[in-house]
Amino acid sequence: MPRPLPIRRWRAVLAGTVAVLLAATGCATKKTGAEPVAAGALATGAGVTGSTIKLGVLSDRTGPYAGLGKSVEQGRKLFWDARNGQGGVCGRQVEFVMLDHGYNAQHAVTAYAQVKDDVLALHELLGSPMIAALLPSLESDQMLTGALSWSSNLLTNPYVVISGTTYDVEMINGVYHLTQTKGLAKGDKIGHVYLEGDYGENAAAGSRAAAKEYGLELLEHKIKPTDTDLTAQVTALKAAGAKAVLLTVTPAQTASAVGVAEASGFDATFMASSPAFSTALLSGPAKAALEKRLLVATSIAPFSSASNGPAEVRKAFLAKYPDQVKSQYTMYGYAQGQIMAKVLDAACKNGSLTRAGLLKAFQSLKDVQTAGLVAPLDFSKPGAIPARQSYILRPDASAAGGQTQVQDLFAAPLATSYKR
Repeated sequence: MPRPLPIRRWRAVLAGTVAVLLAATGCATKKTGAEPVAAGALATGAGVTGSTIKLGVLSDRTGPYAGLGKSVEQGRKLFWDARNGQGGVCGRQVEFVMLDHGYNAQHAVTAYAQVKDDVLALHELLGSPMIAALLPSLESDQMLTGALSWSSNLLTNPYVVISGTTYDVEMINGVYHLTQTKGLAKGDKIGHVYLEGDYGENAAAGSRAAAKEYGLELLEHKIKPTDTDLTAQVTALKAAGAKAVLLTVTPAQTASAVGVAEASGFDATFMASSPAFSTALLSGPAKAALEKRLLVATSIAPFSSASNGPAEVRKAFLAKYPDQVKSQYTMYGYAQGQIMAKVLDAACKNGSLTRAGLLKAFQSLKDVQTAGLVAPLDFSKPGAIPARQSYILRPDASAAGGQTQVQDLFAAPLATSYKR
């Protein structure tokens, strides 16, 4: 006798049959997050059929963070290829609708309008400006969104998923590390060069809190994304006697700042926010200066990490993409897949693959572990910072992925109590 189908398979068959009958009779209706339809014992919403779950990805493939976006995509693909090969989620294959916004907020708004009715959630939305432009729509559409940004200001929207330590807490941890390892002491001056907008200004909130806590004098320099030469800012900080400089800028601006310091004999340590460094910089003229002077505060494990979780992802990456750029953001993309899978699994268990069901499932996750790919996460307190630990890394052209670990995950005392 043939083996009976598992219950989940019967549900999938029934869901597909219902969809066919509805279409044939003209009774099918467009699904939205607010209008779930029953599929057997499982409620389903936009982007969900009896065999698939569609998720959106709005990333940067042609703008200043195209390299980062590609590495995240490779990590995401590694995770979901494996998970779909094991049966997917809730008896369904997870598929993606991907569009490029080129790191342009208006393009992101247009792309979102194209995909919003066809997906259950956004697996990824890259960039603080893009997320800020879409915040009202994400909330009104009940669109759970994996943010490729770490601004704590985004946490006012319950549908935004931040998978790591926020920019302000990263800076607190970075400054604390400098006080513990580089002789930074009360009364010393530090600089912070940061981009206008949410990315830079959220990090600046952290540097201000750290400066106050540790008795430091903070010298701020706000710049534009289009600024290419940071000679004026670095020269001013050198003249002021800054002992260290924080950077919350683009990778190209990081290379400019550190390169200017090296050329002018400015003997300062630079501490960068996670997106301010790219492995590609180690192929440029600033390589030696970056290896000598730069540190990076991040909640993402380096590609070269010896820990079991990152090592497994690295092995899978090298097997599939042996000639591709090696980056810690592959680790992040894989971890983002793990996190979304946990949300979808919880929603399936609760019997609701709808947008409302996803929000409930997301907010039930208290101790999310990714085998060290990113810092441990707690999503159970809406509006609260989900992670407070950081790695400290340094550029190293001889290491796989271009970075080595200086300090394992830690949280400064101030980071554990800080509120945005």
